[in-house]
Parts: sequence; structure tokens; C-alpha cells
Amino acid sequence: MTPVFPTTYFGSIIYYQNLVRHAEVLIETKEHFPKQSYRNRCDILSADGLLSLSIPVKKPNGSKTPTDEVQLANNENWRARHWRAIKTAYQSAPYFDYYGIEVHDLIYRKDELLIDLNDAISSRIIDWLDLPVKTQHTKDFHPIQENDPREVLVDKNKNNAFEDSPYIQVFPSTQSFTPNISILDAVMCSGPLARNLLLPVK
Repeated sequence: MTPVFPTTYFGSIIYYQNLVRHAEVLIETKEHFPKQSYRNRCDILSADGLLSLSIPVKKPNGSKTPTDEVQLANNENWRARHWRAIKTAYQSAPYFDYYGIEVHDLIYRKDELLIDLNDAISSRIIDWLDLPVKTQHTKDFHPIQENDPREVLVDKNKNNAFEDSPYIQVFPSTQSFTPNISILDAVMCSGPLARNLLLPVK
């Protein structure tokens, strides 16, 4: 059975670690869009610590709105805020000059729907890191299973352990490493080598 994963906005390292365990996954598009998850937000590491970036969205049918109908709140200036935060956090990272312009262009896409923006971001990350996984959308809602990625990997309140060797971050914490943040952090700091954080050791 093909596993079902949630959509994410610059998903976490742990999200992509789990994604690449499968040759093909389905991205859930028919669930009722939940509040307070990483479907429309991500965490990056700034000089002041962890910084959460959240996309304001519109749900035409309220709590019954399926994910593939959730709209971006394009009347708000969230794109400028997110890009400014990402640039400030990573402009001194080794690979910012290589990936920064593409991240900028992704954020400033003219999408109307969250799912389209997230798909474009995920496809770019898969391409950047040459990840061996293909994604498709669900056609209908798949019931939630035990330890379902749609809950475990994007729930703000669940703490998922980082599963591989850390890398050098721009702003080390007092513990020297901040785990479980956006894949952007690894990409900006490690470039193509971020792939080694995701794929199982052979």
C-alpha cells in the first residue's frame, strides 16, 4: 500500500527522512485542513533562535475545507516577511548564494492555492537533493492509521527525534545543534550533502 504523507511548507528534515524511505508516496489533498500544523508553516534558525514562519490561509468552507481548496491569503504581505527572515537567517550560510534566488522565486510564485505552492517547493527540494521518491496526490481521503505521517510528521506538538548526524549550522545553540527544523537549514548549510542526512546508510 502506498503511504500517505501530508503536504508541507519547506518541510522538516525528519519529514524528508521519512519520505525517502519510499519509492512513491501519496500527498494527502482531501483531508479537512487542520489548524496549527506544518502544512502551512516552517521553523528556521535565526540569530535569536527558532523562528516560525506561517502562511496565512483562507478556508472557503471553514473547518470542512479540504486541503486542495485551501487558498493563500495573497492580500497579506507574508511573502516579503518570509523572504526577509530567510535571507537574514541564511545569507552567511555556505550555499545561500547558490539556492537563495530559487527560494526567493518559490516564495514569490503567483499561486492561489497552498497545495500548489507546497508541491512546487517539495519538487524543487527533491530535485536539489536528487531524492529517489515520486509523489502523487490522493484522489479521496485515506483513513488515518496508527503512527500516520499526516499526524506524526507535521503536528507542532510532537517531538520527532533527529535520526542522523548533525551538520554545522549558522547559529549553533547552547547545545551546539538545533534539530527538527526546516530542510532549508540543511540545504543552506550543507548544499547537496544534505542528501546524506536523509538517505539510509547502506
